Amino acid sequence: MSLVTRIVTRLTARHSSVITSEQQPMFNSIRKLGAVGVVLTSLGLAGCGGSDVDSGQALVSCSLPQIPNASATACVAPPPISCAAPLVPSEDNQSCVIGADPTLPAPSVFPTENQAVLYYNRALVDATNTPDDTAYEGYRLHTWNNDACDSLQPDSVAASWDNGLVHTGIDPNYGAYWVLNLKEGHGNCHNFIIHIGTDDAGKEMGGSDFKAPLDQDDDTYQRVNFTLSGEPTVFDFPLLSLGERPVQIEGIAAHWLDANTLLWDAPDAVTSVKLHYSANAGIEADLETGLNGTALDLTPVTLSDSQVAMAPHLANLSAYAGEWDAEAAKGVLKTQTVLGGYNDDGKLVAATAVQIANALDAVYTSGEMDADEATIGLTYADGNVTSAVWAPTAQNVVLNVFGSDKRLAASYPMVEDTMTGVWSYTGAVADLDRMFYRFAVTVYHPVSGEVHTFDVTDPYSVGLGVNGRFSQFVNLADADLKPEGWDDDVAPTITNPEDAIIYEGHVRDFSALDMSTSEAFRGKYMAFTEADTAPTDHLKSLVEAGVTHFHVLPVNDIATIEERPDRTVDMYDTVFDLCLLNRDAAVCDEEAPGTVLKDLFESYDPFLEPTKAQELAQMMRQVDDFNWGYDPKHFNAPEGSYATDPDGVARILEMRSMVQALHQMGLRVAMDVVYNHTNASGLNDNSVLDKVVPGYYHRYTVDTGAITRNTCCDDTEDRNRMFAKLMEDSLVMWASEYKYDAFRFDLMGHHSKDTMLALRDTLTAIDDDTFFYGEGWTAPDRGVTQADQINLAGSQIGTFNDRFREAIRGGQFFNGEGDGDQLFAADRIKSGLAGTLSSFVLEDSNGVSSTTSSLGGYAEDPADIINYVSKHDGETLWDKFNYELPADLTLAQRVRAQNVGLGLPLMAQGIPFLQMGGDLLRSKSMDRNTYDAGDWFNKVDFTKSSNNFNVGLPLAEDNQGAWETIGTFAYSPDRAAGMSEIEFASDVFQELVSIRVGSPLFRLTTADDINARVGFHNIGTRQVPGVIAMSIDDGMGLADLDPMHDALMVVVNGTVDEQSIRVNTATGFSLHATQATSVDAVVRGASFSEGVDDDAGNGLFTVPAQTIAVFVKTQGAEQGMGLEAFATSGAPDVVPYGSEVVYLRGSMNGWGTDTAFNYEGDGIYRATYTLEAGTEYAFKVANADWDNPNVGGQAGSTTVTEEVTYSLNGGENLNFTADETALYEFIFDAGDLDNLTLLVSKDNPFFGTAVYVRGGMNGWGTDNEMTYTGDKVFTAYLNVDAGDYEFKVASEDWSTVDYGAPADTDEARNMVPGDVFDTSTGGGPNFRLSIADSEEYAFIFDTSAEVNTVGVFKSQFFGATPVYVRGGMNDWGTASQLAYAQGEYSVTIDVSAGNVEFKVASEDWATFNLGAVDGDNKTVTVGQPMQLLQSSNDNLVFDAPATGSYTFTVRGPNPLSPTVTVTQN
Repeated sequence: MSLVTRIVTRLTARHSSVITSEQQPMFNSIRKLGAVGVVLTSLGLAGCGGSDVDSGQALVSCSLPQIPNASATACVAPPPISCAAPLVPSEDNQSCVIGADPTLPAPSVFPTENQAVLYYNRALVDATNTPDDTAYEGYRLHTWNNDACDSLQPDSVAASWDNGLVHTGIDPNYGAYWVLNLKEGHGNCHNFIIHIGTDDAGKEMGGSDFKAPLDQDDDTYQRVNFTLSGEPTVFDFPLLSLGERPVQIEGIAAHWLDANTLLWDAPDAVTSVKLHYSANAGIEADLETGLNGTALDLTPVTLSDSQVAMAPHLANLSAYAGEWDAEAAKGVLKTQTVLGGYNDDGKLVAATAVQIANALDAVYTSGEMDADEATIGLTYADGNVTSAVWAPTAQNVVLNVFGSDKRLAASYPMVEDTMTGVWSYTGAVADLDRMFYRFAVTVYHPVSGEVHTFDVTDPYSVGLGVNGRFSQFVNLADADLKPEGWDDDVAPTITNPEDAIIYEGHVRDFSALDMSTSEAFRGKYMAFTEADTAPTDHLKSLVEAGVTHFHVLPVNDIATIEERPDRTVDMYDTVFDLCLLNRDAAVCDEEAPGTVLKDLFESYDPFLEPTKAQELAQMMRQVDDFNWGYDPKHFNAPEGSYATDPDGVARILEMRSMVQALHQMGLRVAMDVVYNHTNASGLNDNSVLDKVVPGYYHRYTVDTGAITRNTCCDDTEDRNRMFAKLMEDSLVMWASEYKYDAFRFDLMGHHSKDTMLALRDTLTAIDDDTFFYGEGWTAPDRGVTQADQINLAGSQIGTFNDRFREAIRGGQFFNGEGDGDQLFAADRIKSGLAGTLSSFVLEDSNGVSSTTSSLGGYAEDPADIINYVSKHDGETLWDKFNYELPADLTLAQRVRAQNVGLGLPLMAQGIPFLQMGGDLLRSKSMDRNTYDAGDWFNKVDFTKSSNNFNVGLPLAEDNQGAWETIGTFAYSPDRAAGMSEIEFASDVFQELVSIRVGSPLFRLTTADDINARVGFHNIGTRQVPGVIAMSIDDGMGLADLDPMHDALMVVVNGTVDEQSIRVNTATGFSLHATQATSVDAVVRGASFSEGVDDDAGNGLFTVPAQTIAVFVKTQGAEQGMGLEAFATSGAPDVVPYGSEVVYLRGSMNGWGTDTAFNYEGDGIYRATYTLEAGTEYAFKVANADWDNPNVGGQAGSTTVTEEVTYSLNGGENLNFTADETALYEFIFDAGDLDNLTLLVSKDNPFFGTAVYVRGGMNGWGTDNEMTYTGDKVFTAYLNVDAGDYEFKVASEDWSTVDYGAPADTDEARNMVPGDVFDTSTGGGPNFRLSIADSEEYAFIFDTSAEVNTVGVFKSQFFGATPVYVRGGMNDWGTASQLAYAQGEYSVTIDVSAGNVEFKVASEDWATFNLGAVDGDNKTVTVGQPMQLLQSSNDNLVFDAPATGSYTFTVRGPNPLSPTVTVTQN
């Protein structure tokens, strides 16, 4: 209890006029206390010893509030009474009341008539309250209006939780303040939360929602409120502090690690720690005595390695140990526990509650036969049934049994097994079977700080009453709970996970609005059992095409669906039915009571009444039957709303009937499981786990103990063994008792990799075909290896592939612009088609060959990947494409684009996953989040009459910001698909499914096979935008996987025009037989033609617009030649980081991106930089975004030594000190991404030693020193007379450097100008040089390769031939002649901004015709040299950044392969 609360409580006990804290549970506002008069009476004193009043003297009588003075001779004002803040003396000085303290300064800002001011003071924490005080940076005011407090103008309502209001100013006494604008006629309060960041831990004042009163009965401080950091109170009058206060128990920041070890990041003032506990709870601190409760002394200790391994994320906390054993610990764990921190004087200075999950695991699950080996839940055996619940912190548990009328029938005390913490009761089946039950659990709960007796259901419930309010005794082996033939039911099988094709659906979506389904079964499990209905017929057609799995959205007990039919309405109910449950619904006053809601939805004109459907859906939201179901209450029992009777066992029989029916159709069944959170915890009505073992099953922040809600709701913690056991027991139950064949894990990244692998191993022991997959999105770090995409790579636990999804859904591939966005989308789609592997090599649209890890590839096995373009969340593909595709597409073109988008996952390596109805052009009327949007917006029409597009604007909650955009196209006939379009899309989809199923080449099972067999043929910078050509090889030299085909070719044309792609060595292909007879007349026009004449042996694939065409090379009697993966690209040099530019970033260049590494090949990157002697430089190797790569050293080992290879295995800054001022070379070896290295050395290999040309032309002396020009090259220019000479390259001492010919042969020694010869490795005979013309020559000594070379060239390497820069800037003429000077040619030319093509050539275009070496790499960048090639067919392209003067410089000396560099003047 806070000091303020105690003051007010005490005054309340004496004065009934005080507003008590009970009236406002969090005591959000302290209001004025009524003044209480105190009457003082003066008594006459006679004969009293020690009085200075003479006997018989008359005493003064005073009227209140005055009192007699010391001599009782006069009346004077009494001294002010002492009051603790926020109280002040009353006007008559007789009591303490809430009011303004006249001794305090006035605040600097007061509100105007329609304003409010809120002050927030951190002066007692870290603020100085100066105008520029940084202590308030980041703190935001979150404000909102609701029915209780509707006062703020829109500009004073926070835009969102992560975009709150910044303070208006800072008062020197009362801190930061916000001036808020109020509505005319505003209410009497406004809502607010002060916070920093977006996590709950950043909430100020205890973390609650607060109401600031606006109706203060004080003219000065009306609409002004004051707050103090950390104090959960809103004050009506100024105050600076509350004075000295007892230490508060702050959060739950301590952690009980094992039997007798506790961890706490105690404040610095703490020198000793005690554990306080109380079985009755109520621990609090007092100013005089500190904490109450029983206290145990703790001693500081150091954690052992095994203790650190128990909870690595806590290893940095201080550790304390007590002297007690595990049994004693079990007793204390049943109580309230608090750690108290004391200073050297023994005074309490800090206190925090204790998180106990680790300790519970240590004392109850570390043995061989304890809690995690125990059987929990119901066990039927020998005529008895045992109910067992794990409740180790409970002080008592009673089993309460209820009849079918839910009246208490009997109560049975349960007995605890202290070894396991399991409480159990065994009774006769005859007495208990099919009865309902609950546990009465007496336990301390940290949320309230009290001991409660909770009336709670069984966390392991397998049977439930309506709404999960009662558990039910049920034996799942009972015959009446099994549909006929259940025991013999066998699921269809697949050979490999990659053979799966998964179709995702929701129980209600499947049949809720289907008129061919029996009325009683609509939206129910039993709808799947009915033959000859539109939904089941469609499923059967998909199975016939090749779909293997039906994925059902969550069907375990859901907290947020009302199961009682009389408390809900569906589409077939009436307005009257709705108004019985929602009397505020507008339709109650607008429509006839008997109007059927479905008819009312259908009556709304989307054009004239676009918002009416979503308004009606909003009215139904809290009372309809719809929810996706990601709100688990009980993990082990079926959801009751999908059963024909939600109260009792019908849910069990009917769910089994659904699974059996799907098996009989030929479908394996995947269950969507949600173990990452519960709908509620704490004291909430829907809290189950947290009432049985409070504080155990959920995840809490380390430093405050606040529950985390990163998933959406109350996060669970599978690090805690008994929650991992619950997951395991639950999955085993669903697999064995309900025969589910696969499991999809919601937000799987919130679980640990270890947990997921262990669960998979357990389930595959039951059924080795069981497949796990889920959302592998990376969650906030919690100190474990997450089950996310990257970490699960290679495990064959599938993760949803967002890279592939976004590349398709983004629409850029179809945009027809031919721009970078379209090309990049194609690169990512190609990566997806190749299984999104991290190791697949692809030449991207920049012409760079690299592994697809640079495009987001992460898989190591195709079973790691779930390929999809839409699922239940987000817009459907049809709706998303309405935003993203070009606006001018016709309806037919939109349907074809949808077919391509939906077909790409079927052509990809990995496992295809399809949203129910996606094959029917399904729309949710543009709604992006239909989790609670009702049946109207979630409708799937299996009759194919409608795709549900434009049935009203989507719900305002998540979509209102898009309404205007939607209105620009929703009414266009080119967006309105009808039955013919839907049937066409469905047929094309099923054809592609059958094509995938028809060849194992679409279902490769290893990364090695994908890398060896899959190739792409429209690649590099010259590719046709919007077209993908993928081959899959099954020819000679490879294992014959497909006996029918030697190769496949898939050509995807996303453009609106027919396209042709020529592929080297492609012969013998024809259009797939299914497409040759396709319902799609367009695809029947796709063709393959053999090359002729010079093109013989190659082939041309022609594909119509917006089409996926599959071509096959039929295998003969024996395996023949296929189509090699590298037929187009050749075997590439793999650039480790692809097109990503890698930089040397450090203190030498301001940590910027001025110093790029050059990729040298074979995984080697090289950069150079001039460093100053004696200077220590800090640096890293990183890309521009500091993410891939971003490498350095490990802490404590960051010093790089010159010429010593350094292993880059950390993220700390590296350090290097140059011993000489010189150009240094940084060699970054990324050839092995798991073993990155760095080598730093001087760039000049002979630094400090002069190198000379020494020979007969200069008397073998040292007159001609070679200049080091960088890149390991030395150059010297000598005027040499005609004649024959011998020479070498050597240092003055003839030993440090001495390079001659490698052999004493004419071929190795005899040179003429223009020759380049290898040198010896040291020493060797002299070179012989014959000079015909007396002039200047360039001697080039190149040490960059493994073997050094020497070359001799005429300095004026173009000789007497004039050479020009010829291009678009000068009409390809000879106006810009290159002039020679000091070994290079140059010319200055005026160039306009933009691209201009050019070459370096002589007038005759023959003697010299120098262009790009590679047509895929021909763009010249300012300042970067570009290699030239004689007789090149490819022009160079210069992209001038601005109009201006540029110098073109050509450097040799080899005239057949010089370089050109363009610099801006």
